[in-house]
Amino acid sequence: MEYYILCQDELPYFLLLLRTLSSKKDIIKFIVDQQSLYERLRSLGVSAKVVSFTDERDKLFKELRLGADSCIIVAIKNHVILSNILKTISRQYPYQPVLIIEENNLNIPERLSAKIVRPSAIFTELCFPKIEQAFTKRHVQNIKELFENRDKILLLIQHDPDPDAIASALAFRHLIGRNRTTAHIASFGEVSRPENLAMLRLLDIQVEKIIPDVILKYDGLCLLDVQPPHIGESLTQVLNSVPVDVVIDHHPEKPGYQAKIKDIRATYGATSTILTEYLRAVEFNISQRLATALLYGIKSDTLLLGRGVDPADIEAFSYLYPIANSNILRRIERPEVHPEDIDSFSNALKKRKIVKNILFSHLGRVRREDVIPHFADFSLQIEGVEWSVVSGLFRGNIVISVRNVGYVRSAGAIVKKAFGDLGSAGGHSHMAKAVIPVNKFYKRFGDKSAKTMREHITEMFLSGFEETIKEQEV
Repeated sequence: MEYYILCQDELPYFLLLLRTLSSKKDIIKFIVDQQSLYERLRSLGVSAKVVSFTDERDKLFKELRLGADSCIIVAIKNHVILSNILKTISRQYPYQPVLIIEENNLNIPERLSAKIVRPSAIFTELCFPKIEQAFTKRHVQNIKELFENRDKILLLIQHDPDPDAIASALAFRHLIGRNRTTAHIASFGEVSRPENLAMLRLLDIQVEKIIPDVILKYDGLCLLDVQPPHIGESLTQVLNSVPVDVVIDHHPEKPGYQAKIKDIRATYGATSTILTEYLRAVEFNISQRLATALLYGIKSDTLLLGRGVDPADIEAFSYLYPIANSNILRRIERPEVHPEDIDSFSNALKKRKIVKNILFSHLGRVRREDVIPHFADFSLQIEGVEWSVVSGLFRGNIVISVRNVGYVRSAGAIVKKAFGDLGSAGGHSHMAKAVIPVNKFYKRFGDKSAKTMREHITEMFLSGFEETIKEQEV
């Protein structure tokens, strides 16, 4: 590309533009009408030319010989001079791409492919992201210093680790300059979903299953994609002896715990997005393996940027996509499906019930917990369904997954209202989860209730739904 920049006293803007637009193959030339500005540009090693914008205008554009890959950038405060320059360009180079730096609206000649950019937007779009990166870089440095003299660090993720948690832990380990010997990725549960197991295998990532007391052996603790209250009372007791150093998460913030550094961004669709920003801020050379993990973390938690997405998620996804290995991603996303899972889906479809565009279904006992949220996601594809409430029995608990189509904003509040007094409950605006011990459920309703478990769950959810909607309307 060739950029010809006509300016009078907007040098700070265009030096910024120069750094942003230019690549090794770009040609950038400044054209000014002041000798002093010309000399300043030349002293900076920038190609420049000085001409009169009033007397030498026609001659200037004839000599430029603009091509198909040429772009003219104009920042002239004098509206008479600016108007004449635009007319000259439209006459000599019809439909030439032109960028006009101007705060006010202008009459642009029809024969120009011109766009107006306001000077204030240059700061917002070009400077502000760099300022944010500078603050992020300082934040990362604080994290790195925190772990600098620690021998053994634990990177703790949730009970049934998902791709976002796994990728975030892997990225954090790289960020602080550790390896799998000095920084262990661990969970109190096991990875169960087939695609997550495939991710571990194909990207050579190890997630250890530990018990809470093992934390005492470490001198550094970081929680990723989870907060202490989400893990349970067992962790809370241990944390009286081992404080939490860092918590990085994109779920709504939970009170009741302390950490030396917290970074909770509930508007983000994935914790992997936060870690990608960290890595970019310190100009870390992201490998194909790490990019693949982070991209899959964002992709899975946002349903391919279709659920709970922040502009930051899109930016991170766009950055990682060219680096990631698409072949490995395809292999991760298409793991083998166990016949029992198909049977669970089949039974749930037969026993579904739809009330006020809300689908309710109970899977009974499941071999793996992830079957429940999978079916909840799938159920939203049924015509007319705006909410799905899918329950199942897994290891002594009733697990309830709730999803909505995305434009409704209260799933977490409803689930907490409906099931919070029986177990852990909460989540995002579009997706939520409740885990109720079976013995608590039967203590409330009796194990010989005339109603089925699905019917009780249906009534509880609808009650919570109506109460929450009324509260929001007040």
